[in-house]
Amino acid sequence: MTAAAAPTANDTITCRLCGAPTHAIQTHLQQKHEGVTMDNYKSRFPDDETLSPYAKHLIDIESKKRAAASQSPVTDAAPAGQAQAAVSAQSAVAVSYLAPHSFVTKHMPLHELLEVEAKGEAINSRGQPIPINVFEPHPFKDFVPSRCFHHFEEVENAKDVLLGLELNKNVYVYGFHGTGKTSLVEQLCARTNRPLIRVQHSIGIEESHIVGQWTVKGGQTVWNPGLLQLAMRNGWVYLADEWDIAQPGVLSIYRPVLEGKALVIKEADDENRITIPHPAFRFIASGNTNGSGDETGMYQGTMMQAAPDMDRFPICIEVDYLPPEVEAKIVAGQARLNASDADKLVAFANKVREAYKTRQMTATMSLRPLIDAGELGVYKSSLRKGLQLSFLNKLSRVDRGVAEGLADRILGH
Repeated sequence: MTAAAAPTANDTITCRLCGAPTHAIQTHLQQKHEGVTMDNYKSRFPDDETLSPYAKHLIDIESKKRAAASQSPVTDAAPAGQAQAAVSAQSAVAVSYLAPHSFVTKHMPLHELLEVEAKGEAINSRGQPIPINVFEPHPFKDFVPSRCFHHFEEVENAKDVLLGLELNKNVYVYGFHGTGKTSLVEQLCARTNRPLIRVQHSIGIEESHIVGQWTVKGGQTVWNPGLLQLAMRNGWVYLADEWDIAQPGVLSIYRPVLEGKALVIKEADDENRITIPHPAFRFIASGNTNGSGDETGMYQGTMMQAAPDMDRFPICIEVDYLPPEVEAKIVAGQARLNASDADKLVAFANKVREAYKTRQMTATMSLRPLIDAGELGVYKSSLRKGLQLSFLNKLSRVDRGVAEGLADRILGH
């Protein structure tokens, strides 16, 4: 007699509310039917299964593994409550990717989150604080970016990124190098305690780097999940950096994910073939162009993006350098400079940025080196020497000649 074939990831059950296939009704309700509890679902459909054959198969495998490995296995003589607790614990581990970790959140006013005054864009039209979800402590603290200095004087861009995080809308952030695109996303995740994983796209990045691949470990061939799969499974923010440099074949992987669908990896084993996005999973991309190609000639290697791909980003944000008066205020406060010296440093930075935009230089200047130049200038009793250490010494010979000429005119020798 031939043994029955083991269930596979294709063996799903159907949600009676929407007709979608799933492996675990509880997870599906969390993702697609907010407000519908498991008890409510079971009361409406008492005869329906809530776990697929494949999910039950995984639970059975995990239960057998743990029973065999346990030094004190649960026996028939064990109390019923103890046995039930053991089975429940095994089930939770076995379908951890089907019923993922649930993040607990609390509300924090937007102005407190950004450390700005409660006025203007930082409050709503009725003059009330804007509540933002902040994650409570969770198992993925090592993936939360370190909190460091960041300016949020321009509140609108921060609000738009947070809008995407709150509403689960894909966000695309673009702008010149040094405007703080990546740090904007990272510091918002740091302040909301969201785990984030950043993928730096380049010509050399391949599909296996993103979705995973087979590797040999301990003499056995095992599936090594990719960064996208890990982010989707665990509810992290996935930051696809340098989006407009990625190859079309790589970008095609993201299309169903950007539509909120599962990631399907045909080469993976049954357990990893289908990854359903965690309710907390978010997708953000960044680049130097807005998808229409490089209009400046400064970003060789960037490519025009397909319109359908860009349409999958409901929120598109342009990040530019701060207004001079705002930037000077930040530099003065962070570097403990007087207003006059801060104005000079910002004037120099804007001249460098103009030279970069007109292709007289291949490097531009962000806010961080400005603050460093001010702080070092205080210790060296010379803004020029501070600028030398924080910025000028890092430039190519040609760029340095242009920048030193600008520094001579604005800061003196």
